[in-house]
Amino acid sequence: MKLTKICLLLFAFIILFSGCMPRLSEEAARARLEPLLIEDLAVIIEGIDSAALLEEPYFVIREFNGFDQGRLQYLAVAEFYFLRDIRKKIVRRYRFDRRTLSWDRFYNEWRSF
Repeated sequence: MKLTKICLLLFAFIILFSGCMPRLSEEAARARLEPLLIEDLAVIIEGIDSAALLEEPYFVIREFNGFDQGRLQYLAVAEFYFLRDIRKKIVRRYRFDRRTLSWDRFYNEWRSF
């Protein structure tokens, strides 16, 4: 019994202090990103006259990259299309922090297309 406790403590020590952090699968990380993108699109189109909007505003994930080391596990770039007659889009970048297991917006830019 005592040996089991020592092994468990040793394992916990190795996990906590070796720099190992939880790793979320790409599929699970994308699933966590999707609601954030839907929310961002809703905020973007809020207050814009419906006559100026596309019939169905949408977003596209243009990049999704993973990292093996460091605090960031994934980086995503999404483009939001919502204006009918103006050829502009919003590009946002998101990063997934493996320590907090959450997405963070860190870049927002208007671009022509």
